[in-house]
Amino acid sequence: MAGWPRRLGDDHRRRRGGRGRGTSSAAGSSWHTTVTSIAGIVSVLLVAAGLFYTNQANREQQRLAVQQQQLAVQQQVADRFARAVDQLGQEGAGKLSIRLGGIYSLQRLMRDSPADEPSIIEVLCAFIRNHAPAPRPAKTNRPSPPPNASPGDVRAAFVVLAHRPSPDDRANSRLDLPDTWLSLPHANLGDAHLSFTDLSFANLTSAHLSDADLSFANLTGAHLSDADLRGADLGIAQLRGADLRGAHLSDVNLRGADLRRADLRGAYLTGAYLRGANLDGANLTGAHLRFADLSDTDLSGASLHDADLRDARRDETTRLPGDVPTPSG
Repeated sequence: MAGWPRRLGDDHRRRRGGRGRGTSSAAGSSWHTTVTSIAGIVSVLLVAAGLFYTNQANREQQRLAVQQQQLAVQQQVADRFARAVDQLGQEGAGKLSIRLGGIYSLQRLMRDSPADEPSIIEVLCAFIRNHAPAPRPAKTNRPSPPPNASPGDVRAAFVVLAHRPSPDDRANSRLDLPDTWLSLPHANLGDAHLSFTDLSFANLTSAHLSDADLSFANLTGAHLSDADLRGADLGIAQLRGADLRGAHLSDVNLRGADLRRADLRGAYLTGAYLRGANLDGANLTGAHLRFADLSDTDLSGASLHDADLRDARRDETTRLPGDVPTPSG
């Protein structure tokens, strides 16, 4: 029994020593785990930082590459424009094909570079003004059409302008063609955009102008006999003294148009919208006006001999010559 306390003391010391070594081992393991975690986080942050700066560098390289590409495209456009203008300046009958090449190059350039469309329009308008000038005396003294058809390059330039890509943009909306004398018989101008264009005394005989926008256009004294104008917009257009004999004007908008002394003999005006049009002195002999809208239209000074007014729309503001019966509504 004397040795029992000693054994208990020895067992106690062994247990305390074991617990100390276990605690030290656990603390070391926890510290190692913490350090490993911190190192992992730092590594991730370093990788993220590297990726960020690499991405920034790549973006800068891409920006510079795009900028260089844009500069190259701009230079290419400038070169194409300069070559086309040079081709337009090649004078002489033997250089017609070269001038035509320049015109069609500019047409393509308008589509490829919308920002240059206004400049190209100005160049082509200047080309037409220089190659189809109105002779003196003033136009108002020239009721006859130009003696010859406009040259092929003038014709091509006009057709290209009439079908320009973005006519609704304000900078592209008008064609600057004053003091020109155009002869474009049989021209293909369907869906053309010619609003506000000066086409006074132009020869457009038998031209195809269906669905064309000719609103506010100046067609004073123009020659439009047998022209196809079906569905065209001629609202507020100036057609004073125009030759429209046999012209196809079905479903045309002629609201507010000036048709004083216009020759409309045998013209097809079926379903035409003539509200507010001025037809004083117009010759409508044998014209087809069936289903036309004649509301607020003054026809009192017009010649309507043998005109077909059946089913024409009218109201109390419609004014007809005294010898013409009121159309049935």
